[in-house]
Amino acid sequence: MNARLTALTATLALAAAAPAAASAAQVQTDQACYQDNTGEVVVTGNGFDPGQPYSVALDGKTIGTGGDTTDPTGAVNGHFETPQLAGNAVHTYTLTITQGANTATSTFSVTPFLADFTPGAGNPKTLRVRFKIFGFGLATPAHPTVYLHYVRPNGKLKRTIRLGKANGICGQIKRTARRKLFPFNAEAGHWKLQFDTHKRYRKGVSGSSNFLFFTQGVTIKRLFG
Repeated sequence: MNARLTALTATLALAAAAPAAASAAQVQTDQACYQDNTGEVVVTGNGFDPGQPYSVALDGKTIGTGGDTTDPTGAVNGHFETPQLAGNAVHTYTLTITQGANTATSTFSVTPFLADFTPGAGNPKTLRVRFKIFGFGLATPAHPTVYLHYVRPNGKLKRTIRLGKANGICGQIKRTARRKLFPFNAEAGHWKLQFDTHKRYRKGVSGSSNFLFFTQGVTIKRLFG
């Protein structure tokens, strides 16, 4: 009798420890990373109950107007504007679709697209700065190498330097080691500093969809006396 009770107790304990069946629903976005406040995030999902309402939340906050329903196959299709970031930092959002007890989650990141350096003022002959890069993985392979092209006031290339590899799914360099802003004797005038992922310089043209670049202008004033 004691042996039988022991076996029954063990069986009940194992049953209580077994996890509940996982939801079959899934949701995903069309990209892993987006440029902030640009374009749309496209969402697809499946495994939900067909023809039933569902809600969408971003970082726990409901978005949309409500009243959306799954299609006859239990799929979800939709889109929303890419969020605008409050500052110059990458943010990873959690996307949740809920339909009764059926819940599916996914994540995606949003990044600014910029290249900058600090400090932003000083003697160009001696100024040492740290560069920061965001968003250079948006249209290039993972971990692209970022280059800085120094274009003289007359429009001709002076020099190209390598800043390093942009990390993460969005392609960022939070800050480089401190280095001279101009690693050569730069003449007075308006210089163009072009950041891109190409070792060989190619002039960036606004509106180009297949060439990712960011330009910073730096004016060196001629000092007299």
